[in-house]
Amino acid sequence: MMKTRWIPSLVLASSFLLLPASTWAQSSITGVVRDTSGAVLPGVTVEAASPALIEKVRSTVTDPQGRYRIVDLRPGTYSVTFTLTGFSTSKREGLELPAEFTATVNGDLAVGTLEETVTVSGEAPTVDLRSSRAQVQFAQETLQSLPGTGRLATLPSIIPGVTLRRESDRGVGGLSDRTQTAYSIHGAPEAQPVVDGVNHQVASLTSGVFVYNQIGIQEVVVETSGVGADRDTGGMQLNMIPRDGGNAFSGLATFAYVGPSLETSNVNDDLLARHLDPKRIGSIKKFRDSAAALGGPISRDKLWFFASFREGVTQQYAEGLYFNKLSQPQSFLYEPDLSRPVNSNDYSRDVSVRFTWQAAQKHKIVLMHSMQPNCNCRFNLLNPGARRTPEATGEHHYDPHYLSSASWTYPATSRILLEAGTTIYVINQNDTREPGFSQTNIQVTDQGLNLIYGNIPTRTLPRRQYLNRFAVSRVTASQTVKAGATVRQVRIGDIANLGHDLFMHNGSINYRFRNGVPNQLTLTDAPWNFEESVRDIALYVQDQWTFRRLTLNAGLRYSDAKARTPEQVLGAGFFVPERRFAPVDDIPHYRNLSPRIGFAYDLFGTGRTAVKASFGQYPDRVIQASANPAVNLTRTTSRNWTDGNTNFRPDCDLLNPATNGECGAWSNLNFGKANAETRYAADAQSGFNDQFHNWQGSVSLQHQLRPGMGLNVGYFRTSYGGFLVTDNQLTSASDYDPFCITVPTDTRLPNSGQRLCGLFDIKPAAFGSVDNLVTQAERYGKQTQVFNGVDVTLNARFGQGGQFSGGLSTGRTATNNCYVNDDPSLTAQAFHGVLVLPAASTVSRLTEFCDVAPPWSQSTQVKFMAVYPLPWHIQTSAIYQNSSGIPVTASYVATNAEILPSLGRNLGSCRGAATCSANLTVELIPPNSLFEPRLQQVDLRFSRIFQFGARKVRGDVDIYNILNASNVLNMNTTYSPPGGVWKDVTQILGGRLVRLGMQVNF
Repeated sequence: MMKTRWIPSLVLASSFLLLPASTWAQSSITGVVRDTSGAVLPGVTVEAASPALIEKVRSTVTDPQGRYRIVDLRPGTYSVTFTLTGFSTSKREGLELPAEFTATVNGDLAVGTLEETVTVSGEAPTVDLRSSRAQVQFAQETLQSLPGTGRLATLPSIIPGVTLRRESDRGVGGLSDRTQTAYSIHGAPEAQPVVDGVNHQVASLTSGVFVYNQIGIQEVVVETSGVGADRDTGGMQLNMIPRDGGNAFSGLATFAYVGPSLETSNVNDDLLARHLDPKRIGSIKKFRDSAAALGGPISRDKLWFFASFREGVTQQYAEGLYFNKLSQPQSFLYEPDLSRPVNSNDYSRDVSVRFTWQAAQKHKIVLMHSMQPNCNCRFNLLNPGARRTPEATGEHHYDPHYLSSASWTYPATSRILLEAGTTIYVINQNDTREPGFSQTNIQVTDQGLNLIYGNIPTRTLPRRQYLNRFAVSRVTASQTVKAGATVRQVRIGDIANLGHDLFMHNGSINYRFRNGVPNQLTLTDAPWNFEESVRDIALYVQDQWTFRRLTLNAGLRYSDAKARTPEQVLGAGFFVPERRFAPVDDIPHYRNLSPRIGFAYDLFGTGRTAVKASFGQYPDRVIQASANPAVNLTRTTSRNWTDGNTNFRPDCDLLNPATNGECGAWSNLNFGKANAETRYAADAQSGFNDQFHNWQGSVSLQHQLRPGMGLNVGYFRTSYGGFLVTDNQLTSASDYDPFCITVPTDTRLPNSGQRLCGLFDIKPAAFGSVDNLVTQAERYGKQTQVFNGVDVTLNARFGQGGQFSGGLSTGRTATNNCYVNDDPSLTAQAFHGVLVLPAASTVSRLTEFCDVAPPWSQSTQVKFMAVYPLPWHIQTSAIYQNSSGIPVTASYVATNAEILPSLGRNLGSCRGAATCSANLTVELIPPNSLFEPRLQQVDLRFSRIFQFGARKVRGDVDIYNILNASNVLNMNTTYSPPGGVWKDVTQILGGRLVRLGMQVNF
């Protein structure tokens, strides 16, 4: 049972603080009030009123320099009123205030009476003169006007510079929610979902688990640079502003549907030559998305509610994949059942409710709860790499799965603001088998077919995250100082109840074939699981100070993050004894002091042009115990296998690690032992500012071309430091022999027919000897990863509801880990967010494989979105994307016979074997050097609005991929001669697709 000794103290602390997750949609209005002569006016009462405020009005008084600032404002439409005895009242109406924006609204008062009111209407400024952060705002009305679902998966399509984690996640029409945060920008870490100031990211969870309901979001602010000290990580921040209820009842409902009959074939001769099924029509089997919401007052001006529901189903076919016609134990081979094509099966459900309570004149409390019993069924089906049949993909069920939060804000005075809140995220991940398949089935990997079939490991993994925040701000017209604290607690696993599943890895043995012929087997360590906890405490202070036209933003964040494990007991299995691990603390334990600075300068003093810069350090977010002994033990060992009697049974003593019978020696002699194969040096799991981190900097120019239209030009740089390296302490460079192979003669290969050297194989005497030590890479050399890029974007509102946003982005990430080239016993840390060649492959240690900078042309994107209203209540919108094609790799299975002439001996894994059946998979193409053609996609939407009194019905017809592009998104990477499987298509961009939808507002 999960231990929860720290929960009572956490709950007690929460009860005192009412704890964090504050409003964090905070916007503000600032300016200077003058009389008609230009003299500043102190003592002017300034009021900001909006239906978005449950308290209706916020007010302040100008200081001796005539300046004012009103903070903690929700996004919405505002009126700003200026009053002073002896002067006419001045009122500014129709001010659209987005989230996380400081609007400059100056006041001019003429001599007169208070009863005289001068009202002025005008658009909000487009340039934020106070913030040094780079960001772009999207109102939900805008996202729902575009082709797509209106959820986070739409953002990569419309923001220049954003790159997906995997192009295989790209779906025509944004039909897959797996991409909702699986992307990044400017070479920085992946996007982080933030709601009410809380980062929802949880360790080891893939994207698309918690699916944010689009109709429960009022606005999304995408922060791309200059992230402040109040955030625990840098990179892209997706700050979602939830909807509140209001003093009037309102609601909306949406529905969308796509079926295979609404998709057009985009198969061409090139795809047919790459063995795409000529009968293929489309990739969509089923898509359905329905949602409804209702909000309003429980008590006017006192208690509001907003409740929503959503249900979604996405099923996509996988190119060239079929159920296996054969079944175990009668046969261990694969024969496709062409009558049963394979499709993914993702479903998600959401039930959410949010209460906004004005508990007292200055005390506001917000409560939220969301439940989502979701499933990424056939989880690995569309992932790049080896293809998988359904029983080898796994069903990931998430239940129970809920998120709850509470927040409190208290403007104690016009200058002091207190905020606090708490968030609880509970999720159980249950990985199950495909129905109808036995737990004793053996998983088979066929190198020739690039296919995995037969079975998949299963497990249950509970996760709990508790996050608390408290902050206090002191606000004046020229300066805002904010100080705060956060406490994050994470617990993963339940080892006492979940560490004894004997059949979690089927029979604890996997096979490897090549075109149906066995050549290797792998023993696994079931039963296995783990348990660990993380505690992260952070203190921060940030100051925003305005002096004339210059605003300085400075912040400092101190974090103390540590992880621990309890006693962990793993039961005995088929090939392993019981394993016990004593409790361990401080694995890791990092302390960091991170500066974050920036400035914004009103270049001409007109409020229309600003120069901005930012620079900050962002340590990696500690989300798991990296040195957990149960995670770092030797979990598998492989051995060559020559199935001489073709009975598909290894005729040998599997527990004897030496060569015997049909089996070669164990690849790792640590297998079955209760000690970690990988150990961490002190400098790899503790220290001050020694943690893996990145530095992010930017310089930009923002200019308002005209009211409602802004131009942004920015330079961005991201660099990484604190890399680690893995050093096998039982081997040295002298334990490896170099060899070369001849690259096959094939015009599709850039190095066709050439010798590929820089390859190494371990000597037979050292084979199976593993004792890995993880330590700082700087002890051996220098590893670098640096992004440089430029964005040019335009954002505009025009006419009666017209919008445009987008532009050009060019940039690239250069990487270098050549310091390990001369010592094969060293393994460099994988680079962050760039193409990584398969870990199981042998990669050349030549310069072109370790010093990589993709061409600028492949790193350039053009993206934009446009919304344009037409007569007769018709509205049209479009999304355009032009981006790089996927990189091409080639994994070549080189036999012992091919390697022998150069190596001068059999491969080390054949130690003691009479016949050597071993092979090595060698990467032929340097990473990020060869690419598929560029992707160009155009999506359109046509909408017709019908008004029935207070009710409004909008019908939508979306046409995705109107050019019917057919770019390859995933392919077979196992090399074979022309006519073979290499570059065979496993996924392409969906063909031209029509989606029907409807939205009702009332």
